[in-house]
Amino acid sequence: MTRSSMAKQAGMGLIELLIAMVIGLVIVGAMMSVLVSTRATSLAQNGLAQLQDDQRLALIMLSNTIQGAGYFPNPLTSTQTIELPANATFVNAGQSVAGSTGVAAPGDTLTVRYEAGTADGMMDCNGRGNTSGANLVMVNTFSVDANSNLVCSVNGGAVQALAANVQNFQVFYGVDTNADSSVDRYIAAGAMTNANWANVISVRVTLTFTNPLAGQPGQAATLAPITQIIALMGRV
Repeated sequence: MTRSSMAKQAGMGLIELLIAMVIGLVIVGAMMSVLVSTRATSLAQNGLAQLQDDQRLALIMLSNTIQGAGYFPNPLTSTQTIELPANATFVNAGQSVAGSTGVAAPGDTLTVRYEAGTADGMMDCNGRGNTSGANLVMVNTFSVDANSNLVCSVNGGAVQALAANVQNFQVFYGVDTNADSSVDRYIAAGAMTNANWANVISVRVTLTFTNPLAGQPGQAATLAPITQIIALMGRV
């Protein structure tokens, strides 16, 4: 075999092998970068979608329950003060909301009561109607647990999680101080008097949610708070 033919049949040299390896590593690195970026984007999108679901459900359940405060099914034959008597939680007969102020996150508690009939469509904060066969007073208590879930219990029963990723829950009560059917002040539960509780006509709730993009550059740990004002059915 001649020298020229041996040269033509020579394999890849060390330099060529190293160059090929470097090119391969660059390609693999680029692919890994794209994969990691795609996965992060997917997780962020899923987190945002879940956040929107949590926000929507939390506001729906709060609004539906608070709007029903003070309702009772037989206004032609009874009164609110008879159907909703005073007790340890509600200091005034007819009072339909109560609560406590938390000194720090996760914040306040809110208790709402109304009387549900057997066929009026009234439901509790867990989405259940009255199946007792008679009129039933439903006492719904909202709070945020240690796992950042907005939860609710009914008539002292087990708590049920409604929405996740809630960092803080604040409640202020719109008080009509001069009987003109208009809110004059919004007051925290800790500053309410017995007379104030008897004259609440709306509730202002504020929810602060965890930011699903927290940890990324420029992203805060929580999102801007969401506030909603809800009128009480029994006082409008």
